[in-house]
Amino acid sequence: MNAALILVLYGLVVGALGPVVLRRAAWLDRAPRLAIWCWQSLSAAVVGSALLAGLTVVVPVSALGTDLARFLNACVLMVRAAYATPGGALMVSAGLVVSAGVAGRLVYGIGGELVAAGRERRRHLAVLEMVARRDAALGALVLEHDIAVAYCLPGGGGRIVLTTSTLAALDDRQLAAVLAHERAHLRGHHHLLMAVARGLRRAFPWIPLFRLAAREIGRLTELAADDAAVKAADRLTVADALLALADGRATPRSALAASGQHTGDRVRRLLTRTAPPRTAVIVPAGVLALAAVVMPVAIAAAPALAAAGQNYCILP
Repeated sequence: MNAALILVLYGLVVGALGPVVLRRAAWLDRAPRLAIWCWQSLSAAVVGSALLAGLTVVVPVSALGTDLARFLNACVLMVRAAYATPGGALMVSAGLVVSAGVAGRLVYGIGGELVAAGRERRRHLAVLEMVARRDAALGALVLEHDIAVAYCLPGGGGRIVLTTSTLAALDDRQLAAVLAHERAHLRGHHHLLMAVARGLRRAFPWIPLFRLAAREIGRLTELAADDAAVKAADRLTVADALLALADGRATPRSALAASGQHTGDRVRRLLTRTAPPRTAVIVPAGVLALAAVVMPVAIAAAPALAAAGQNYCILP
């Protein structure tokens, strides 16, 4: 029971204070992949705390390594004594409701987001196969359109889509940067990161952390792809390409587009030429993010570790 209360408090503290601390960090835009990992860690810590809080109420903690007969006899007696009372049964029921509710909302949110995005991508790709032409040299589908747009459709190897206006607006170096940007989205499976973040927001819309995480992860994936584009062209070329595509808005929701997403901030970031954060910043941030995820498991497992080697089982 104490473990369940600690887990609930931990989830509340992380969910409330974690976003405040993370948004004040000055290095986020300079290390977008690490920042994504931090937002994911906060989200996982809150969800894991809720799930494990319910499970620690429902499932007795067992002492491992004892004589089997004595272990079973002790646990049966203690489980019967604890759960046969109305209060014990109520706590078990509450734990089951919490765990099942969180798990059900996760399936609804993340599963629903994955299914909806996949369905939209297949429908959009079916239309593109009819109206777009393949350009083997670019490795992309080219669509006749009067708006400069560039985006990728993940899944099935992925497709990069360019409009004829995009080809007319960009020179060779800018086009190479845009293609590198879209390939980075596909290679990094950014659509899955977005699906999970949006799924959590959909599952728990009343929790501010998940709304912030979905927005920030969407922004940070674009910054990470911009960094990949800089490896194919210089920063000024990438910035010019983004400005040329700034009016692009005819992209499906399930696509990842170089055009029209936080363009002003991204261009300023590219032109500022800020150095990546030092190791003294990256390592502690990564360790803290990992600790945020591991801590709920450690809290839930602490009673079992304390009971190991003893000839009885301890109930939460």
